[in-house]
Amino acid sequence: MKILYSIQGTGNGHLSRAHYIYKILRKITKNIDVLIAGNNYSLKPNIPIKYKISGISFVIVNGRIDYLKTISNFDLVKPFWDQKKIPFKSYDLIISDFEPISAWSSLRFSIPSIHISHQASFIEKNVPRPPKKNLIGEYVMKYFCPTNDYIGLHYQNYGDNISEPVIQNIHTLKKNEMREYISVYLPWFEDDYLISFFKNIDNFKFHIFSKNVDKVVKKGNCLLKPVNQKTFYENIIQCKGVITNAGFQTTSESLHLGKRLLVIPVKNQYEQECNVAALDKIGIRSIKNLELNEIENIYKWLDSKPVKLNFKNNLEYLLKKKIDKLL
Repeated sequence: MKILYSIQGTGNGHLSRAHYIYKILRKITKNIDVLIAGNNYSLKPNIPIKYKISGISFVIVNGRIDYLKTISNFDLVKPFWDQKKIPFKSYDLIISDFEPISAWSSLRFSIPSIHISHQASFIEKNVPRPPKKNLIGEYVMKYFCPTNDYIGLHYQNYGDNISEPVIQNIHTLKKNEMREYISVYLPWFEDDYLISFFKNIDNFKFHIFSKNVDKVVKKGNCLLKPVNQKTFYENIIQCKGVITNAGFQTTSESLHLGKRLLVIPVKNQYEQECNVAALDKIGIRSIKNLELNEIENIYKWLDSKPVKLNFKNNLEYLLKKKIDKLL
């Protein structure tokens, strides 16, 4: 059997779990090719990549999706050229982590396919949503990446097709004594914006992970650090708390470690608004943006009690079951 495993290259969450999914697929067959679409990530892939294509990515500036720039940067022709470069018909199975070109190609060429991602969980009706649903957002998460079957990843098991998060690598790291700094992972904000905001909380130190530096840079009470998975995990293991967007992977890792977690959803990003709704039910605080009027809420959060979840990942069981059903 020959498998194409395709990964969405927007953000680091998809890549961070890719090694785990790749290892599961390697138990089924050694004949696996990996495709990554888009280049809006800062982690270095730790699995062999055969195909790199432009993909479809959003432009995000200081925590807000800029739809005008996204549309102006979008090349309607490029995805079709990308599709022609890849011999889809030579594969027996396509596994897509929210990567649409391979998913649509699987339907076009009648290739069995499975969608594995956090976004796939929103096919289930029981997954939490904000009070006001976004119909376009609902449509995108359900139909952006169409496949024969799916496995959703979420904080809790909201349905039979959902696995709790993939948490790896953290298990092998030594848990040292907690230190008095805050880990900050807000890749959609400019570094200068973050520094100018956190300088107002001068009785705390902030370790900011940035794709713009290749060594540690000190700016007042802030340390800018390069994005590296091992260093990042070591950092959040020892920190007093984590401030991040409402993306799925980093929030899951923080909950697994039992860290104070404060989330700031990317504006106009419906998936993250849904995550805020789910996290709120768990007891996790959120703020709308990094603005001076939110500083008091950040101090309250620093005094709050952390939340820890013990996740039960059954992704391997679900994936093997679905592959047996399709093939």
